[in-house]
Amino acid sequence: MSKNLREEMPETAAFIDRLRQTFGAESINRQIRAGMNGQPTFYAKENGHEIGTKWIKGKDDAAN
Repeated sequence: MSKNLREEMPETAAFIDRLRQTFGAESINRQIRAGMNGQPTFYAKENGHEIGTKWIKGKDDAAN
């Protein structure tokens, strides 16, 4: 996350940092990039800021 987003979304930044420590930065960064490019792999909302792509439940979901 950029410094500006880290300041605007501190809870999200801290969570992402923990994910990177646990699963590796490359893996998490890949999912974030995919979400920023329109794939429903990453979405965050905090303090009125939204980034990534929301997952929308659809007819093809296994949970149906």
